[in-house]
Amino acid sequence: MQSMPNYAQPVPAAQTSVPERMAFLRKVYGLLSISVFMAAAASWMTLRDAEFLNFVWANRIFFFIAQIAVIFFAFWARKKETLGLVALFGFTILTGITTAPVLLAYTQATVVNALVLTGIVFVGLSAYTIISKKDFSFLGGMLSVGLIILIIGGLLNAFIFKSSGLSFIYSAAGVFIFSGFILYDTSNILNRYPTDEYISATLSLYLDILNLFLLLLSLLGFNRD
Repeated sequence: MQSMPNYAQPVPAAQTSVPERMAFLRKVYGLLSISVFMAAAASWMTLRDAEFLNFVWANRIFFFIAQIAVIFFAFWARKKETLGLVALFGFTILTGITTAPVLLAYTQATVVNALVLTGIVFVGLSAYTIISKKDFSFLGGMLSVGLIILIIGGLLNAFIFKSSGLSFIYSAAGVFIFSGFILYDTSNILNRYPTDEYISATLSLYLDILNLFLLLLSLLGFNRD
């Protein structure tokens, strides 16, 4: 006797019809484009306001905690369309504001080069994953371990070793790890995310882009006098 289908089980985007899957991807990458634009605009506006810029730097711990709170809120509200979008864009604007003081440590050419490289790496890896239809879920365990090691290593170097050589290795390893996360998250969006999870899908990719950009900035850049 044939078992009844489980209609309660969410259907991944890869198993939906082509029009539905393409609509899902357009929504994710459309929201991602808007998110990146809003973050860039928030950084630019913050850099133009010296008083607010100093306020952000002086209260960077508060802004960091606020980012953590908003990202958890965004994942909680991911299926509440209006609230989820407000949380998503609120988070991206907040990251743009907090990134602004970091940009001052680098030359304009370094920032532009990091932006261009981030775009090339992201578009290339995402396109490869979508076109090849490969499942990169096997990378999850390795990437998680690598991220934990990266965080611990970064903290040790920041507070104990304070080595420029280790900072370079940290940034290079981070670029490699978050390039892997782009493959992993893009694959998950297709193979595991249902089509109503576009907000959490956008947020995952945005975090990959943000971290990749900051690590490339550190790798390519040098401090101003």
